[in-house]
Amino acid sequence: MDDPQALPVDWPSLLFALLADSVLVWGPAAAMYFLVPGHQVPAAIALVVVFWAMNWALYSRGTTLGTYLGGFRLRTRRRQAPGRKYGLALATVNLGSLPALAVLAAICYTPLSDASGPLGRADSYPLLGEQIRRRRFLQAADDYWERWS
Repeated sequence: MDDPQALPVDWPSLLFALLADSVLVWGPAAAMYFLVPGHQVPAAIALVVVFWAMNWALYSRGTTLGTYLGGFRLRTRRRQAPGRKYGLALATVNLGSLPALAVLAAICYTPLSDASGPLGRADSYPLLGEQIRRRRFLQAADDYWERWS
């Protein structure tokens, strides 16, 4: 991590990216469910599967709309794109992003847990964020996270 541009992906930035990508998966499916009478469920399920597969391919390359809006791209510690396995894991978490957020909050903020544990230390992150543009708001959130965790 000697490269100043290769920074660990902090939770605020990664969660923002997951939520932005989750809106891309669930938004069209919800619109299809409510706006298309007759074939609501099959059409919504088909859209979820199509957007999930698209997110899998994009996460495998390390750049999605959410990571672009967050101002970073995902890289492994060897500075390579995450690959199909990480892409599959991230796309699957993306499908259940709200339950995943609840689990992360429960792990990080239970009274007996320590935020500097395995989830809080940047050394334990399997993926790194490589900044690709300025991001004032998310950088402030990441700095706040670093200061208080």
